[in-house]
Amino acid sequence: MEGAIEYMVWQRIRPFLFITAGSFLYSIAVNLFFVTNKLAQGGVTGISLLLHYKLGTPVGLLIILINIPVFILGYFVLGRGFLIRSAYGMLAASIFIDLTSAWQVPPLQNVILAPLYGGIIAGAGLGLVFRVGGTSGGGDIIARVLQHKFRRIDLGKFLFGIDFTIIAISALIVGVEKAMLTVVAVYVSARVVDLLLSGFQKQRSVIIISSKPDEITKEIHKRLVRGVTMLHSMGGYSRREGEVLLVVVQLYETDKLRRLVEEIDPRAFILALEAKEVHGEGFSFPSPARSHLGEENR
Repeated sequence: MEGAIEYMVWQRIRPFLFITAGSFLYSIAVNLFFVTNKLAQGGVTGISLLLHYKLGTPVGLLIILINIPVFILGYFVLGRGFLIRSAYGMLAASIFIDLTSAWQVPPLQNVILAPLYGGIIAGAGLGLVFRVGGTSGGGDIIARVLQHKFRRIDLGKFLFGIDFTIIAISALIVGVEKAMLTVVAVYVSARVVDLLLSGFQKQRSVIIISSKPDEITKEIHKRLVRGVTMLHSMGGYSRREGEVLLVVVQLYETDKLRRLVEEIDPRAFILALEAKEVHGEGFSFPSPARSHLGEENR
């Protein structure tokens, strides 16, 4: 009983620990590499950095102020559940950025090192945040709101459009060269995020062998709103007949699925495989049943 309680407590605090650690790493990248070398960024952080360069206002405070109307809009369009971890991630990153604002080093002589190292550290931080379903708010929420309105357009295209617009504007403030170096930083951080999320594939095909297939299937339908295929099986050694569950999920849902299964059957066997290409409702086009989650095609 005590072990079960500890496990439940850990599962509740784990996302916030990851988000806190990731936000701290992100703040290090912003102050030690981006601000010091006067680089921009995409999203709300990019807007805050540009205002900081022009007005000298604290970056973290600007991130919070700009995000207030964004979160209000997201609340009405995407719902409360999705925004809780996003709000915590945004606040943690903003606070850490201002707390570590004095942690700066002289500008690097080799200009390419700043976007490379900054991108790596920022990507590592954001990867930890995304790993547990959090976000840094801002542009991510705006992109999701737009994708909710224009469902036939991929979320990634909205994100790219927002970041590209802000970086293009930054050329007028920090110069074309700095803007081009910012593109390098954004690209490197995106690649590191992909690596931390277990590779470059966005979907996982998950096979679950459990003595409680019906309970697990019910919870997957309820909490993940994903379809489950039940395959008749027989153990090679025990000759025992049963059901094997097959479910395809987005990469960021893999951790949630694993925890869901372990809550119901800690002895369950879980095999996650890369899905090279997935077509169908909920993947290549939005599912109406999942519209309330506000997480489609993340």
